[in-house]
Amino acid sequence: MRLTIEAEVTLTGVFMEKDQIILNYEGEIGKYGHVFFNHKLTPSDSQETKGSFTGFARTVLNDGGSIQGTLSGVWKRSGPNFRIHSLDDAIGIEDQNYVEITVDIVTKNGSLKLFNLYEHW
Repeated sequence: MRLTIEAEVTLTGVFMEKDQIILNYEGEIGKYGHVFFNHKLTPSDSQETKGSFTGFARTVLNDGGSIQGTLSGVWKRSGPNFRIHSLDDAIGIEDQNYVEITVDIVTKNGSLKLFNLYEHW
């Protein structure tokens, strides 16, 4: 597993629901172009400091094409700061990635590190 992309992301929406927190993002993410994605966080403790999630991503590639992907993993929270560990599976291409995201839901600023899982497999 090798670090492939580092990028900044912007949190474009935070939706607090009774049993779920939904985070929407966008950003320029290397070869994937402009990416729009979300995480639907489900807490696993009463303080809502950790849990699991599912999500979805759709890209607008530099050549005008598009890629979709499913996202899933785990997360932790400390105050307004979330750390998310995601396994991403692109639909229609072979890419499968591990992604670490840190985001502050108050400032709306985040960073992303993407690791390709099977680059030389």
